[in-house]
Amino acid sequence: MLMASSLNLLPSPTPDLKLGVDDRRIRQYRVAEITEMIHVATLVHDDVVDQSDSRRGISSLNHNIGNKLAVLAGDFLLAKASIGLSTLRNGEVMALVSETLEHLATGEFMQLAADTQQSCSMEYYLQKTYLKTASLMANSCKSIALLADQPREVAMLAFDYGRHLGLAYQLVDDALDFKGTSATLGKPALADLREVPPSTCLESMSLSFDFRSHAFLTSYKFKS
Repeated sequence: MLMASSLNLLPSPTPDLKLGVDDRRIRQYRVAEITEMIHVATLVHDDVVDQSDSRRGISSLNHNIGNKLAVLAGDFLLAKASIGLSTLRNGEVMALVSETLEHLATGEFMQLAADTQQSCSMEYYLQKTYLKTASLMANSCKSIALLADQPREVAMLAFDYGRHLGLAYQLVDDALDFKGTSATLGKPALADLREVPPSTCLESMSLSFDFRSHAFLTSYKFKS
């Protein structure tokens, strides 16, 4: 909602007098709620896939109620998110969030199906990370801008902000995975890296990846 507060510069042409607040603000709140439901659903499903018994230092849902009910709980959240999405009355926003759901599944497939070479490729890693994590943040921020009636270039700036935030978040989370323990991380360490030796991947990535030229990071100004 910080994005909404910064972009709602002009009064809405369709205020919701019944609720006494801007109609677009209400719809932006719904986008935030939908984003959170989708995010929580992916965490629940991830814990099942990774066979994790803890999340943020407490027992994971699948550990408490079993995998079958945990999967259904995640599905229920996605269903509720879809219902909320249908109330936004904005076709482009509905398409963006729907595409995000496809991205989440594709990113998970990329992570689970990656061979050793792909797992050690920074190009592959960033593409997977965008789909699995950053796409949700990027398209949610863009949706907020569209609902604020901002011009296309501002919506794309909001998208870029969310994309970089999502990539940075996942990069830090994965880096902590190498140094942290299950006790300090609040989840099993190296849960996503069990199939490939981490040292091998780090060496391969550092030798093969040119951070200055990568398409995902072209808008970032690196110091020479």
